[in-house]
Amino acid sequence: MTSILLCYILTGCTTPPPVPSPTPILSELHLLDSHSTTDLPVFNTFSAETRIAITSHLYRTSEEAYRFLTTADQAYDVIIVSDTLVHRLRREQRLAVLNHTQLPNLVHLDPMFARSNGDPDYRFCVPYRWSVLGFGYRQSATGRAINNWDDVFDPAYTDRIGVLDEVRLSMGMALIKSGFSPNSSDPAAIATARNWWLGVANQINRFTAGNEQELLQRDELDIVVARSGDILQIAHEDSDIRFTVPEEGSILITDSLCVPANAVHQSTAEQFINFVLTPEHSTALANMSRYGTPNRTALPLIDAELRASLAQYIAQEQAGLLFHLTDVEPAIQELYRAAWAEVRQ
Repeated sequence: MTSILLCYILTGCTTPPPVPSPTPILSELHLLDSHSTTDLPVFNTFSAETRIAITSHLYRTSEEAYRFLTTADQAYDVIIVSDTLVHRLRREQRLAVLNHTQLPNLVHLDPMFARSNGDPDYRFCVPYRWSVLGFGYRQSATGRAINNWDDVFDPAYTDRIGVLDEVRLSMGMALIKSGFSPNSSDPAAIATARNWWLGVANQINRFTAGNEQELLQRDELDIVVARSGDILQIAHEDSDIRFTVPEEGSILITDSLCVPANAVHQSTAEQFINFVLTPEHSTALANMSRYGTPNRTALPLIDAELRASLAQYIAQEQAGLLFHLTDVEPAIQELYRAAWAEVRQ
């Protein structure tokens, strides 16, 4: 290659030097997630080491993810979805049974997170990241800490508030605020939660779907209901951005890696999952995303600031202030959807 280049420069060869061939791709992996993977060095390292190309597909809400999985022509090899969707997909037999001989790094996981999605033996899914639902806000705009729902809906912040457009999460928060379980199947409790939202709906600027960071950063909103990791990412760089868990209680969300039953490349998917579970990779992912890691071997390795925040959330969970969402019967799920549709009108 060097001699050809010298010929081209020094003697005026008319044929340009050949361009080195890219490393050939041996396989591909289609990944469905609510977060982009294009800027995750760990995923790029996986592709470089294995010659498996990752094609990322994004969804904004759990309802949208379900539509993609059940109606789209695209077959996904790995999906990253949260608790209630995991329950639903498992109930509908839409998930493949994982081959544990391909997953030796399962030993690094904290069993608590597998229990939360009802799959303690990791038959269908592997916990990947976790977060807590709460309030992200810009302190210079609010002028004070935002600690509870009464703070959020202070008339001073009317039309400066964004609420997450996720049926079970937002209805669950209202149920907790109203003194009920976020997994209630009682139509009266669901109606109470709906009515609470309707009572504050005129103060909401918009319903958000994965864009809470940008809305705070661009000063379009002063307060958003969001996942802890998404707010801690920008708070890490901007001390004016704060995150708090509602005093009334909140929801702990576990996102899991699952393989759909119709995946084309299940073995490749399991290779990817095992790679992510390597402690050094789980550490890097947590430090970058600011989400919690279910990898107990990696936990002591993440940076101290994030580790302190996660310890605080775990203490709140142990004190009974954080709840895990569980599956509800389809008829009850329809009640939730109908109630949230009224709020969204």
